[in-house]
Amino acid sequence: MGMKDKNGGSDPRPQGESNHDKDQEILEIRVGQISMNLLSLLMLFFAANIAIVAQFLFSFEIELRFPGIDSWKLLGSFIPLIIFHEVLHAVAALLWGRIPWRSVHFGVKWRQLMFYCHCDRPLKVNTYRIFALFPLLVTTPIASLILWLDPSIWSLLFFSVTISACAGDVLLVYKTRQVANDKWIQDHESEPGFCILPEAIAASPEEHDR
Repeated sequence: MGMKDKNGGSDPRPQGESNHDKDQEILEIRVGQISMNLLSLLMLFFAANIAIVAQFLFSFEIELRFPGIDSWKLLGSFIPLIIFHEVLHAVAALLWGRIPWRSVHFGVKWRQLMFYCHCDRPLKVNTYRIFALFPLLVTTPIASLILWLDPSIWSLLFFSVTISACAGDVLLVYKTRQVANDKWIQDHESEPGFCILPEAIAASPEEHDR
């Protein structure tokens, strides 16, 4: 989906192309679904192996049996994880971006079964990186603690999924690696991606009235 214009409509200009407004460019950056899925699988595999190695380093043993109660633990943990993950994005936007709550929006793309948190105000590049990575930084220690307190297959899977669920966020930050820190970034409304905005547009009252 394209960025919204000042009247709330979609930008009619082609996606993926540079837009020119008074000799300034708005660059739209997207994260591909295939790349995100591949990285998610890689992070899932990496996290599972890290947990297996950790049990030898910290002298705890992961229970390999998978009783019925553990199935319910695993299923019951996914919904809170999804909600908490998106809320953490919002918390980062509120604290570091200093934006009002009305500028944070939650949604679901049912076709991809993708939940998202959208910030409709521009953020500086470093703030956007915090916005993207904050769930990974918070949920990983929590999932690690759960694995240590209840070392079992369900907690191992929960730990691995917690990390792999941040694949899109990691790719977004990777996409910002060549963006200058003084640039402004506009989060995409519902797709994984963002637009790099000229400062004159980002700092205008219509776009970023702090």
